[in-house]
Amino acid sequence: MASDPLAASQNNGGAAAHRRLPRPGLFASASLLRHRLAARRPSGGTVRLDRRHLYILPARGGIGFAVLLGAMLLTSLNYNISLGFALTFLLAGIGMSCMWLAYRNLLELAVSAGPVAPVHAGQLAAFALRVDNADAGARIGVEARVPALPEVLPATLTLDAHASGTLALHVPAPRRGRLVLPRVVISSRFPFGLFRVWSHADLPLSTLVYPAPEANAPPPPAAYRPGADDAGHAAATVPSDDGIDQLRRYRSGDPLRRIAWKHSARTGRWLSRSGDPPQRPARWLDWQAMPAGMDAEARLSRLCAWLLAAPDDAEIGLRLPGLELPPACGASHRRACLEALALWPQHPARPGARP
Repeated sequence: MASDPLAASQNNGGAAAHRRLPRPGLFASASLLRHRLAARRPSGGTVRLDRRHLYILPARGGIGFAVLLGAMLLTSLNYNISLGFALTFLLAGIGMSCMWLAYRNLLELAVSAGPVAPVHAGQLAAFALRVDNADAGARIGVEARVPALPEVLPATLTLDAHASGTLALHVPAPRRGRLVLPRVVISSRFPFGLFRVWSHADLPLSTLVYPAPEANAPPPPAAYRPGADDAGHAAATVPSDDGIDQLRRYRSGDPLRRIAWKHSARTGRWLSRSGDPPQRPARWLDWQAMPAGMDAEARLSRLCAWLLAAPDDAEIGLRLPGLELPPACGASHRRACLEALALWPQHPARPGARP
């Protein structure tokens, strides 16, 4: 059966065009290699240092050791010294064993993100890295450092068999906002410092940096009772909880906090309180109440100082441009206010907050 000459010519032309395609240059190959290495870098909540993500090179001591072995080998060859050959090959075998031990010291370690607490601007944020050793051998001299922050001191850890430990990196927090831990390098020079084994770990670790509280801040604004007039006097007094006019017969569905336990035990009947509970005075920390000449960071620092100085059971409300947190008390509300100060003006809208 005769073949189609047009199709054959098209196929030959396509093959020739494929052969004429230019090869990627040096820079394109280097870019492709960097892209592949970046795709292989470990990242995520837990990083396992497997064989694909461990790198090893001779350290300065290892290079000097290799130069010494070369000099010993040349001397033994020149003078035909049998003991020199034996010593040279013995030291070379020890060096190869050190290379395997150094590589084995980090192999299959699991590094995960640990807890980190919020700090104030100007303090050090302690990022904890949890290291798990599931092997039967000990891991000696495991080191963690942050290359992007040379001022951060490295942390060192030694683990026993089937043990876990923590590497704490103290990162400076110069300004408020969200502080993200940069890439961490896990390395080791065990046993004799001849080789350096390392791997990269991109862990999802971040913390909030609150504003630095103002030193010697003025007293916070006075608290006021809801429903008070301009003079600060209550518009209406609330009867005492012990008043008999607030008691009524218990109804099914009344909350437990409304039950008058003392009166119920005294009278032998279930009684509930019908009056509203007294409202505690609230204290508003308002951005607009600051002096007109203060800049934004100074206002946030003063609000932070007032917030920290308030008692735990105080009703505190916070007003910022674009955000209002209604008065409440407790540790969770205090953390919410500090978070709002740390992230302002990028703070997301909260449920119930009024712009």
